[in-house]
This record gives sequence, structure tokens and C-alpha cells, in this order.
Amino acid sequence: MTRPAVPVALVVAASLLGDTFLYTVLPVSAARLGVTPLMVGILLSVNRWIRLFTNPLAARLYGRWPAGWLVMTATVLAAVSTALYLEPGWILVFLAARCVWGFAFSLLRLGSIVSAVDEAGPRAGRRLGETRAIWGVGYLAGAVYAPLAVEAVGWPLAVLGAAALTLVAGIGPAVVAFPWRRAVSEVQVGDLRVSIREPRLALLLLVGGAQLAVSAGIQTVAGGLRIAELYPSGGSLFGTVLPATLIAGVFVLSQRVAQVVWQPFAGRFADRAVDGTFFASALVVAAGVGALTLPLDALTFVVAGAAAYFAGLNAAIVAELAVARLASAADRPRLLAAFHTAQDAGAAAGAFAGGALAAIGTSFALGVGVALVIVTIPAWVFARRAHARATVTA
Repeated sequence: MTRPAVPVALVVAASLLGDTFLYTVLPVSAARLGVTPLMVGILLSVNRWIRLFTNPLAARLYGRWPAGWLVMTATVLAAVSTALYLEPGWILVFLAARCVWGFAFSLLRLGSIVSAVDEAGPRAGRRLGETRAIWGVGYLAGAVYAPLAVEAVGWPLAVLGAAALTLVAGIGPAVVAFPWRRAVSEVQVGDLRVSIREPRLALLLLVGGAQLAVSAGIQTVAGGLRIAELYPSGGSLFGTVLPATLIAGVFVLSQRVAQVVWQPFAGRFADRAVDGTFFASALVVAAGVGALTLPLDALTFVVAGAAAYFAGLNAAIVAELAVARLASAADRPRLLAAFHTAQDAGAAAGAFAGGALAAIGTSFALGVGVALVIVTIPAWVFARRAHARATVTA
């Protein structure tokens, strides 16, 4: 098995169906299901917190076990964890399922990124974009399936349907990827390992965490609350007056669309101009999130948010590519796992901060997001300079 990138990406897309299902319908169904708002927040974030521990574990497993076997195992775990959402009242079971899903996603995400970079060589940015676009299909499918299934057949059958779809859609690509073994030469094994405490990597981890704190946390949470604040009686979107809930849905859906249609282009930009792409993306994110603090009409609000989401994907791919290029093939899973851990920590903390800071004011919360984006710019500059010095020394 020499080209596992596409099959593994398809497995990730299938596995994301259940997670997206939960994010889409649990908040609006919580009262009917007897789940408190606090527990909703816990259930939707515990999978990220658990990945702070399972990401390094995944890196070790990829160093010791056949990669295709790990992908197959994670596929089954993803389907099982989704099926365990069957009864939200069984809180301990639900929490355990979210932890299992966090571990499965650690394996699948790392395997997908490593296979893409290993396979692509100098065009790693392009392959990363294409890989993440395939993941985006799973996000979109889950967002479409969830409300329709819950309304049509109710929560239990909708959950079982999501689990079945995850298994059916994922098992075929997992079988194709099963023979995958990472071949690392003795020369590669002997390469110097990059310490996580080295400035060039530590700063890139800071960049990755801050990026996800904004795009997956503050912008989404505080942006949704800002919509409720600006348009309590609804707003005009494309000539139609829509309730705030639907405006928020379109706002978040723009990120899902970007994950499918834009990421292949983002990867190409990253290959051509790493630094230029990062700076341009960071400025657009800062401007887009900053615009959300203004008293905009609904359409302009959604467009500004979409611009920030699109540019945020660009910046995230560039940062991931920079980390991947620091390491030898043997060391790549460890460094990427550290980067993913920083992203997960940022996303989890950003989601919490988006809600907590919004208690002071939604504009204040979004302003903190802008500040975080601005902080990534000098961090990136120093990281790249440190990398250049390390390369010259070597």
C-alpha cells in the first residue's frame, strides 16, 4: 500500500458524521432530551480536552503499530462511539462515548495528515488542502443529515442511522488503507529530533492554538451570541427575513462550505508562498472578526464571518505545513501530534472564552479574538527566523 492518503481521508470524512450530528442538533434539542445547558457544553468539549492526552498517544502508536491497522480500529471506534449517543440521559455513557470519539479522531486525523505529507513531498500544502476538503464532505453531510433525521425519525433512530452510515461509508476505505505500513529508513531514524521546547516549534504551536481559539471557538460562539443580540426579531438575508437561528446556521455553514470548496486552493497557496499566505490570511481574519463587532446588517455580517472562516483555513494549513517541514519522516507524527494538541487546546479554550467573555459583551469577546490573531503575526515571524537559523546551523 503506497498511496493511503485518499482512503484515510475518506475514513475521516465518514467518522465526522456522528460528531457533526451532535454539534448540529444537541444544543437545540437539549431541553427536549433533558440535557442541561452546562452538560451540553461539557459533552461538546470533552472530546477536545481528551485529545490533549490521546494525540501524543496516537503519535506513539503510529511509531510502533501498522498504520493501516490503527485506521481500521479507529473506524470501528468512531461508529461505536456514535451509537452510544443513543440515550442522552445516560450521562456517564455519553461522556465515555465522547472520550472514545476523541481517541478515534486523534488516530484518524494524525494518520490522514501524516499520509498526505509522506505521499506528497514538495507539494504537501496542496495535498493537505485536498485532504481537508475530503474531510469537509463529512462535516457537510452531518450538518445536512442531523436536523432532517431527527425531525423525521426521532433522536434514537437518527443516532443509530448516523452510526450505521459512519461504518458503511468508512469501512471500505479503511479496508483499502489496511495494508498501509510507514516505511522509515535507518538514516531517517537517526535524524535529529526537534524538541517541542525549541523556539521555532513552540511558537508554531502558539500560532496553531491561537488560530483554532478564534476560528473554532470565539468566532463561532461569540459570533452566534452576537447574531442573537443584533437580530432578535430576525434579519434580512438574500432578500428574505429569517429568524436569528437560521442566520446563525448560515453563518456557521459558511465554514463548512469553505472546508470543502476552498481548502484545495488554500493548500496550493501555501506551497507557493508560505509566509505571504500566512500574513494575508491573518490580516483577513483580523478584519473579518473585527467587522463582526460593528452594527452590520445580516448579509454583511455573514459575509464578514465567511471571509474570516475562509482565511482562517488558509492560515491553519500554512501553519500545519510549516510544522510538517520541520521534521524528518520518522519524527513527523510526534511533531504533528504536538501541533494538533495545541490546536485542540486552543479550540476548547476558545469555545469556553467565547461564552465567558460574551458575558462582558459580545463585541469585547470578538475583540479578544482579533487580538489573538494579531499575536500570531510576530509569533510567526520569530518562528520562521528561528527555523532559518537552525537550518543554516545544521
